[in-house]
Amino acid sequence: MVVSKILRKNAFMLGALLVLALLPIALRGNAHVLNILSACLIWGVVASAWDLSIGYASVWSFGHIAFFVIGGYTGAMTVMYLGIPPEAAIPLGGVAAAVIGILIALPCLRLHGIYIAMVTFGVHLVLSTFILRWRDYTFGATGLSGFERIQLGQYVFSSSVPFFSYYVIFGVSVLLLFIIYRVINSTIGLAFVGLRDSEPFAKSLGINEYKYKLIVFGISAFIAGLMGALYTSFYGTVSPFMLEVSTFLMVLIMLMLGGLGRFPGAVIGAFVITVLSEALRPLVLWRFVILGAIVITVMIAMPQGLMALPQTIKSFARRVTQRKQIKKDSIKTSSI
Repeated sequence: MVVSKILRKNAFMLGALLVLALLPIALRGNAHVLNILSACLIWGVVASAWDLSIGYASVWSFGHIAFFVIGGYTGAMTVMYLGIPPEAAIPLGGVAAAVIGILIALPCLRLHGIYIAMVTFGVHLVLSTFILRWRDYTFGATGLSGFERIQLGQYVFSSSVPFFSYYVIFGVSVLLLFIIYRVINSTIGLAFVGLRDSEPFAKSLGINEYKYKLIVFGISAFIAGLMGALYTSFYGTVSPFMLEVSTFLMVLIMLMLGGLGRFPGAVIGAFVITVLSEALRPLVLWRFVILGAIVITVMIAMPQGLMALPQTIKSFARRVTQRKQIKKDSIKTSSI
C-alpha cells in the first residue's frame, strides 16, 4: 500500500528516469545528442542545488556559479599537483566548495535578502581576479587542461567517449537529485520552508534560523562544487570564462523557468534551456534574444514556472467548461 502510494506520487519522475536510462541505447550512442543530454543533467543538478537555497530556504545566494568553478579548479588542481586519483578529486571539489561556502555564509547570513545576494555575487566577481593572479597554479586566462580523467578499463570519462560518460553523469546526477529530494522532504526541508514562509512563527517553534541557513548554504555549495569538478573532468578543461555573467544568467533562467521551490522544476528548466540553446546556436547572438522572449512569455503565462503547467491546463479546461455551461444555460433561458 505504502509502496504503491509512493510510486503513484513519483510516477512522473520515475518515468523520466527510465526514459533517460534507455535513451542512449535508443539513440545508438549518438555522440552529439548524448553530450547535450549529459550537459542537461549537469546543469539540472546545479540548478536544483541552487533552488534548495533560493526556492526552499529563501537564501538569495548569487555565488552558486562561483562554488561550481571552485569545485572545478579544486578537482583539476588536486589531480595535477597532488596526484590524487580523479575519482577522489571530484568529491574533494564539493568539499572545497562547501568549506568556502560556509566561511562566506558565516558573516553574510547576518544579513537578509538583497544584501546576501550582493555579498555572494561579489564573491563571484572577485573569484576570476584571484584565478588570474595565481597564474602559476591556475594558468590564468588559459585555464587548466590535460589532467588525468576517470578511467574504467579502456573507457575514459570524457566528452569524446559519450556512451560511458553519460552513464557516469546519469548515476551521479540521480544520486545527488535523490539527496536533494530527501533533504526537501526531511525535517531540515520543513525548517527551510517554515523560515521562508513565516520566519517569526518558525522561530517561535525553536527553529534556529542561522543554523539551518548555514546547513542549506553548505549542502548547496557542496553539490555545486562536486558537479563543477565532474563538469571539468568531462570536458577536460576549466577556466575563468566559466564565471561569465552569461553562465550565471543561464542557470538562473533554468531555475526561474522550472519554478522556484518546485522540485524537480529546475531540472526541467535545465533540459529546456540547454536543448533550446543548442538548437538556436547557429543564430549566434539572436539565440539569446529568442531565449529571452520564450522565458518572458512562459513567466507571464505561468509565473510559478513550468511545474505549474498541469495546474494551468486544468484551470483553463475548467474555465472553458464553465463558459460552455453558462452559454448553454443562457440559450435554455432565452428559448423559454
